[in-house]
Amino acid sequence: MKEKNSFQNLGQYKAYLREIDNFDQLYIIQQGGRGITRKQVIERLESAIAKDAEAVFDAKKSIWLNMGIESAEDLRDFAKTKKLSTSTKYSSFQESIKVTF
Repeated sequence: MKEKNSFQNLGQYKAYLREIDNFDQLYIIQQGGRGITRKQVIERLESAIAKDAEAVFDAKKSIWLNMGIESAEDLRDFAKTKKLSTSTKYSSFQESIKVTF
C-alpha cells in the first residue's frame, strides 16, 4: 500500500513561510507511526516543493535567498536532486521538521 504524501497541498506551508523570517522560527510536527521516519517526512516535503517550487519560492523569497537559493528553478533543482534533505547547507530547512510517535 502506497503511503499518502501529507504535503500534497502546500497552501498551509506557504502561509507559514510568509509569516517567518527564517526556518529557525518554523516547526512542522508530523505524526510518525507505521514506521515513518523523519527522513521520509523531509523527503516527502521536498518532493512536494519540487512540484510547486515557484509558488513556494515566491511565498518568502528572502528565506530561500538567505540559504543561497537564488530562484524558483534553483529550489526545484535542489528539491529534485535531494540537496534540500541531504546537504548540511540546508540544515535549517531539515531541522524545521519534527516527527512524533
